[in-house]
Amino acid sequence: MLALHFIWYYTLSHLKLKYRYTSLGVVWNFLEPALYLGILSLVFSVVNRMNIQDYVVFLFSALIPWRYLERAVNTASESIVTGDWLLKKMYVSPFVFPVIRWLVAGVEYLFSLIILIFFLLLFKEQWTSHLWIVPLAFIPWAILSLGLGMIGAVLYTFFRDIRQIIQLGLIIIFFTSPILFKPEIFQTASLQARILQWNPVTYYAALFQKPVYYLSWPAATDWIVTIGLSLIIFILGASLIYRYRGRFYFYL
Repeated sequence: MLALHFIWYYTLSHLKLKYRYTSLGVVWNFLEPALYLGILSLVFSVVNRMNIQDYVVFLFSALIPWRYLERAVNTASESIVTGDWLLKKMYVSPFVFPVIRWLVAGVEYLFSLIILIFFLLLFKEQWTSHLWIVPLAFIPWAILSLGLGMIGAVLYTFFRDIRQIIQLGLIIIFFTSPILFKPEIFQTASLQARILQWNPVTYYAALFQKPVYYLSWPAATDWIVTIGLSLIIFILGASLIYRYRGRFYFYL
């Protein structure tokens, strides 16, 4: 119970400190994703030669959960190191730090989700019952984000240069997944199509793209791959923190 209270208040303090010295405050939670998504929509609708209205719905459907994962992993990876002052003063479970950053990213995701709904109201023409699956589609993304964040937190504690590798890896995965580019623009036998087929993020993206853009239900394969992979990575991340928790102090 005490751990839950600590996580709750520490998460709130992170949210307050983040916007303490900004003039717009929490408005940035709405403005930043709106500007980011708006610019990408204009640029890549030209690159993909797609109608802007059609492309906005396609892009936003998977880009919102991806940005959540990217932010959760990047911030959670440095969470144990930045929490060294607390670890050195009192006993705190190292699990707390990546969980807090994961929760903060989740709150920011909710603001981005509001922006997504706003843009869909502007550009989406058809609304079907498939949209009800979207909240469930977020679960594999959330589990994966926490698992990767915990793995990154352990690696960053022992190897500080791993941060650049994590960021580079996320960039490579992003640009080889069907988030910016529709798979249909590539020939079936092309290298690009094969990369998209074997990229695990393709299945994660499908959880959002199919109900939002393609007006269909995610396939059983999408659920099996995403839930299975997410649980494996989560267990691996939790195991690494549990195994090396006694050594963190000496590397901070």
